[in-house]
Amino acid sequence: MKFKTALLLLLFVGCVRTAGAAEAVIEDDGVSLSREELEYLVKYWTPEMQRAAAVDAGDRIELLNMALAGKKIAQQAQGLPPGGDLDTYWRHIFAIRNIQRDYMVKRYLQELDIPDMSELAKERYQTEKKKFALVPEQRSSSHILLRCPAGECDRTARRPEAQALLEELRAGADFEQMAREKSEDPGSRAKGGKFDRWLTLGEAQVDPYFTGGVFSVDAVGGYSDVVDTRFGLHIIRLDEIRPAHFKPYEEVKDDIIAALEKEYKQLAAKQFDARYRLTDNAKIDTAAMDEIFSPYKPADSDQ
Repeated sequence: MKFKTALLLLLFVGCVRTAGAAEAVIEDDGVSLSREELEYLVKYWTPEMQRAAAVDAGDRIELLNMALAGKKIAQQAQGLPPGGDLDTYWRHIFAIRNIQRDYMVKRYLQELDIPDMSELAKERYQTEKKKFALVPEQRSSSHILLRCPAGECDRTARRPEAQALLEELRAGADFEQMAREKSEDPGSRAKGGKFDRWLTLGEAQVDPYFTGGVFSVDAVGGYSDVVDTRFGLHIIRLDEIRPAHFKPYEEVKDDIIAALEKEYKQLAAKQFDARYRLTDNAKIDTAAMDEIFSPYKPADSDQ
């Protein structure tokens, strides 16, 4: 069985780990993979690769060969001096350094003793109730659409038609019957114009002009003015309102505690980083600094 080289390199080189003194399960030319290392690596193989290694001895050897080759190649980079393409070299060095830094920060945070946030969560519920517990007002609606996509028809010509329908409705005409007869929205026409979605103000997945039309109506049963959207001209009826309200503490408690723990970890990460900032004993070659930064100094700078 053949595997795509690019995929294998990504999987193998990306999962290189230092196994320390753990017992090796495969070794060649002084390079080895420990049991822990191989188990972690295999976990991220594709299901096809995992099955192949489990049932076919030849495929297993091919995959193990590529895994060990990936580590052998990666180890060649250790300790190499700058050379060749310097940009590639330094990108490689800083990529590894950033991964190692992230690993140390994550390890520190995993071992962090996080205090009980229950009491603070109760306080935060009271002081930031709107953030954690507010359920905004929701509205349901129905509409009649006269289709007129932008650039495909003359809205000026269709607007009197929409306005006439609106005046009939405000005079008492049956909305559902008119929607079935006049609406050009195939999704809602058969349902008497019903828009099957509760809306909140600022709804991301619905045309903002439509949502604005729904929230412009003062009372249930009332109608908006004719509303333009990218689909055409709408007459919107407000059908129902769910008032804004706050969820009880117990319902949002876990979310607040999770947010507090995240804040605690973010602060702890900053404090961890601060340990490694410049100390009073740092030595800085000022002349070298001036040379390094001089190309970036503005021409009109007098410093």
